[in-house]
Amino acid sequence: MAAKAKVFIVKHDYQADHKVFFVDHEYQQKNQQIISPGELVDHDYRADIKVFIVDHDYQASIKIMRKFFPK
Repeated sequence: MAAKAKVFIVKHDYQADHKVFFVDHEYQQKNQQIISPGELVDHDYRADIKVFIVDHDYQASIKIMRKFFPK
């Protein structure tokens, strides 16, 4: 099994490696394996992946259900 991705949520989109949008159904997910399974970290220097949450699906490189988003 692969190691868990360490994920940090940044405040500005230009700081992010990926933009994330939350979807309601599993079939809508896209590239979710990049951050799931994963864990949230409290500092950006500890993160493997930095993400920014967007408001529209067309802006996102990762689409994931909230229940699968790292905690």
